[in-house]
Amino acid sequence: MAVRAQSAYETARSGSLGIRLDGGLSWSLGGGFANTGGNTLTVIQPQGNVGLYYNLSPRFRAGLDYNYSRMIRSQMNNTQSPFPDGDGEVFRDLKTHFHGAEFTCEFNLVGSGRISLYAGLGVGCLFSVGNIYTIGVKNEIISGGLGNKIQVTGHNAGTNYAAPFIPFTLSLEYAFLPQVAVSFGGGYRLVLAGKNDLSPKGQAFTTLGLRFNLR
Repeated sequence: MAVRAQSAYETARSGSLGIRLDGGLSWSLGGGFANTGGNTLTVIQPQGNVGLYYNLSPRFRAGLDYNYSRMIRSQMNNTQSPFPDGDGEVFRDLKTHFHGAEFTCEFNLVGSGRISLYAGLGVGCLFSVGNIYTIGVKNEIISGGLGNKIQVTGHNAGTNYAAPFIPFTLSLEYAFLPQVAVSFGGGYRLVLAGKNDLSPKGQAFTTLGLRFNLR
């Protein structure tokens, strides 16, 4: 009976298509400027993922995934010192929405049966859409010692770019039905940003989701 039950799970996964849905949290590491003087909780970002995979065997599968995450960074001038004659920046806020597309190949380290541990490696591209809002102060010293003329300025600029990345993934899965499994996993995206200072250098993430074998 145990052998036949295990065989049923193997048959359900071999040579079949599947859909995966995940939600969780991610952390962007590095980037154009640090989260200083702002809310440190904004370092944690929401993430969602939907993907289509093909089970080559109970040990191997390959898949295409789309994922979404968001990054917020704030910088403030915490010195509280008077600005000299000229311009000074007091606040910058960077909000970025990331859309990622990736292809991964995964190997089941545990083997067959209800429990699987997939390790994956692939290639992908991170598409960014965001904006930077800046508040500045212009301090003009009036000649003759008659005081100062201070102006507050604001500027909002859009940003967008694309950066390739290499994803590393790990997913622990339990098949409570031959066609359905629950998954807990995580990973890291090594972003090849090149000279783009605004792009994160990497994204770490953890997710919880479901796997559906379409068979």
